[in-house]
Amino acid sequence: MNVTVRQLRAFIYVTQLKSFTKAAERLHLTQSALSLLIRQLEDNLQVQLIERSTRSVEPTAAGLELMGSAERLLDDLDATLANVAELGAKQRGKVVIAAPYILATTFLVEVVAEFKARYPTISVNLKDSLPEQVLIQVRSGGADLGIGSFRERESGLQWTPLFQEPLVAVYPRGHPIGKLPQLNWSDLAGLPVISLNRDSIFRDLAEDGFSQAGLALTPAYEVAYAGTVLALVRVGLGIGILPQCVGVLTDPSISLRPLENPQILRSVSVITRDGRSLSPAAEAFVDMLRKSAKVAAGPAAPLRS
Repeated sequence: MNVTVRQLRAFIYVTQLKSFTKAAERLHLTQSALSLLIRQLEDNLQVQLIERSTRSVEPTAAGLELMGSAERLLDDLDATLANVAELGAKQRGKVVIAAPYILATTFLVEVVAEFKARYPTISVNLKDSLPEQVLIQVRSGGADLGIGSFRERESGLQWTPLFQEPLVAVYPRGHPIGKLPQLNWSDLAGLPVISLNRDSIFRDLAEDGFSQAGLALTPAYEVAYAGTVLALVRVGLGIGILPQCVGVLTDPSISLRPLENPQILRSVSVITRDGRSLSPAAEAFVDMLRKSAKVAAGPAAPLRS
């Protein structure tokens, strides 16, 4: 059986209008072409669907049985095709993004705001997660894409570099290190340092910075979240080591400066599942991420790939 949408649509118009002439005009067909579609449909189904006479066109009992189902089928098809067309035009849809706290509250909030202004009918779900959960959510399909800094590339995921930014020292305003002409890692020797714990890639990067300066990192405090680092700095308990983007989270009581000799950079990438096509909504968001990374200043210096 090879029933086509064209045949069904021709049948519906003929039965609704009760006229081959009017149906042919509506479908922009000749009457002979329309009659051929009806004959092909009847041949495929092996049943007469329409009673033809010089005065009227009426569906048979089999035609009445087909008519209701065909109308619903074509209505559903038209609605589905319209929805797909809207998705392709990025007029609707949903995108789910997983990102760690620091990026979710700094770089990403600006991108989400710009994206919603441009695509107001697309739903955006931003999942602020622990860094290791970002990988899990993307791999499992719980998120369309993830953004973050990761220790190593894992199989099954596609990686697109976005930008790099330096690590900075975060300290109470008025601290003596703020008066130095340049802040080096070695200048932190003997000072209480607040570090993220070993679950964070920033701990690895901080240890690398101290090591290259000939020092060992022995934190006075180590915590899980950047917000806790800032809170401890705010009350004067030490100097935090964080990525430069946290500058937008600080208040007038906190200062920050890039650490030099060496300069330690963290790389930010967007990850998606390998071999899986993104929805039009997700593709639009990734495009905006790339553009934002290229034009952003300071915390979003473009990464050369």
